[in-house]
Amino acid sequence: MSRVLRVALTGAFVIGALVGPSVARAATTVCVDVQVKSWTLDPEGHSAALEESQPALPPDPFAIDPARYLGRMVRYQVTHEVGFEAVETDCEERLTVELYPLRAGWTVFARYSGHSREEKVDEVGLDEFTALAQRLARALLRDMPVSDTITRDSVLEADSESDLRTIDGDGHFVMALGTQVRAGELPTADGGPVADELRLLTPLSFQLGYRGKYQAWGLDAFVRGALGTSKQAPKRNPTGGHVDYEAGGAFGLHFLRYLDAQGMNSFYFGGGAQFQLSVFSVIRPEGDRDSGDNEYLVGGGLDVDLLIGYEFMRASSVHFFVQGELHAPTYKFQTDVDSGGIDSYVPGGLLQIGMVF
Repeated sequence: MSRVLRVALTGAFVIGALVGPSVARAATTVCVDVQVKSWTLDPEGHSAALEESQPALPPDPFAIDPARYLGRMVRYQVTHEVGFEAVETDCEERLTVELYPLRAGWTVFARYSGHSREEKVDEVGLDEFTALAQRLARALLRDMPVSDTITRDSVLEADSESDLRTIDGDGHFVMALGTQVRAGELPTADGGPVADELRLLTPLSFQLGYRGKYQAWGLDAFVRGALGTSKQAPKRNPTGGHVDYEAGGAFGLHFLRYLDAQGMNSFYFGGGAQFQLSVFSVIRPEGDRDSGDNEYLVGGGLDVDLLIGYEFMRASSVHFFVQGELHAPTYKFQTDVDSGGIDSYVPGGLLQIGMVF
């Protein structure tokens, strides 16, 4: 071996001998303290939740002291976390675990002085202490929520079971009347030849439905009907082909957001969708009216809706609302019969007043 190589190896050995102890001493020493607490009151009525209970030693030699058992498990996990070492005395930081007994298991509070972090597990059983110790040590030493430490091998019963309380809502029956507004290019004749013209239709609308209220939110489930309010006289269209709106129906779902959920009166807004079916009539040519003056066009599809409204007298068992809507069809109305047809996009809207009871 050359002299240069021997010098290099000797230098590395000396550096390792000098640096090694300092690296070993770099681990943070942690004292682990596990205490069994009590939820009960003392004879004078004061809370004893912060005082250690002193349970009698069980006669069963195989009975487990939960504090000793969990404490040993936590010390093991602390020592196996890189950069930390569990010690009995002369520690730099402290990890404290409190066990509050339940009818079955314990509620666990744990905190670490190094990060001033405290974590809680609502309920844990003795058979889960191994997984609990692993997750508490990792969460507290690495300054992270205990919920983020879950692995396939450390799932606690509290992670998968919870009793959920739900918000009760108020259900109401709804009746409403209003006017629809629909616009489209429709075959039109006014004593002359038929031509596609932009027309505004205003059928009468009526609604029945259910309105559920859940704090600041609401839900409308409804069915609607519509009746046309104007028709061209067949004698004014001898060649046929003129189109009018006859009737329609829809069912839909709207979500509402109240701006003053507890107020006597409140504006609200929302949106949703409805499936709408429409029936139009087409005037037959004058020489083809033996079976009637009109033929009928039927079509429909899904409308996307936006709405705004005002609900008032809300403290009464019967209260009222006014509501305006915009309807944007996701389809083009395309259908025809022998006497004529429609090929147009027909958006619309609605203005209605209703009663909620």
